Amino acid sequence: MGTHVISEAGDPVCEIVIAGGALADPVVPERGSRRRVAVLTQPGAHAVAGLVADRLRRDGLEVGVLELPDRDAAKTMAVVERCYHDLTTLGLTRDDTVVAVGGGAVTDVAGFVAATYLRGVEAVAVPTTLVGAVDAAIGGKTGINVGGKNLVGVFRHPVRVVIDTDLLEALPEELVREGAAEALKAGLIADPYLVELYERDGLVAPMGEVVERAVAVKVRIVSADFRETGPRAWLNYGHTVGHGVEVAGRLSHGDAVAIGMVAEGAVSAALVGFRDEARQRRAILRLGLPAAVSGIHPAEVRRLMRLDKKRTGDGLRMTLLREIGDPVLTHVDSDTVDMALHAIGVV
Repeated sequence: MGTHVISEAGDPVCEIVIAGGALADPVVPERGSRRRVAVLTQPGAHAVAGLVADRLRRDGLEVGVLELPDRDAAKTMAVVERCYHDLTTLGLTRDDTVVAVGGGAVTDVAGFVAATYLRGVEAVAVPTTLVGAVDAAIGGKTGINVGGKNLVGVFRHPVRVVIDTDLLEALPEELVREGAAEALKAGLIADPYLVELYERDGLVAPMGEVVERAVAVKVRIVSADFRETGPRAWLNYGHTVGHGVEVAGRLSHGDAVAIGMVAEGAVSAALVGFRDEARQRRAILRLGLPAAVSGIHPAEVRRLMRLDKKRTGDGLRMTLLREIGDPVLTHVDSDTVDMALHAIGVV
């Protein structure tokens, strides 16, 4: 379908390949000094990891496969330390490569491990979920959870991201819905047509087009602001509140982002005149995503938001929408947080 390139200072740093059957082609960039590859994966992606490992072996590489726990159970210091020991046992050198095969948690952990092992080895990502394909695997944010969501990590791009849309087409509806929250977010901040696509087709929106458009948004923003000093923070729309309710309520990332967008949409309407708050809510519900949450204590959500990495010395930053496709970044006070939480039933 297409290839996107993330650049820094005009130089390409990450190639993103999107195609049906993409895994039939070489997974890692050609480089003669590479001898070994460590494939980090998770139980749900074991079969795909096996295909990737077989392909790498056919290319003459020595391959070790390391299985991590599912979801956020993988994003711990204990798992990271185990990976370091396993990479040492495999004999991985600075000339070698770590390949992440799985969802966003695996690409987060594998990216962090690759960035810090031997002070940095090459990483490649093969996302097998829609969340991973349109968000987590792209942009060079790696991270693990230490007391809060993604509080430990580094900025470091994988050299390549391989998105096989045939895999995404075969995902169960639950995983398509979860990823749709991140794709819808991309539309809300920068691509109104993507929002219209979901309004029209819901979860059966053409997968290839959804991925292409959502990836294009992220590539454009990350290329302009890799380390999140400005516009990259737009990608956090729905996440300032979303990460708090995700941890407090043990929600899936997609459900939490959807709820967070409702909260931050309400603040957008109150503070910057966002007129499409109701339209946004309808789009979220059209995808079968939640617009509210119950059974969470507001004090716990506020505590988690205070820990959030998006806080600066000037306070908590929140991305708001003036209109669909027109985000703005602002600092918010305690009363505004109360307004956001009230909009999603956290009272």
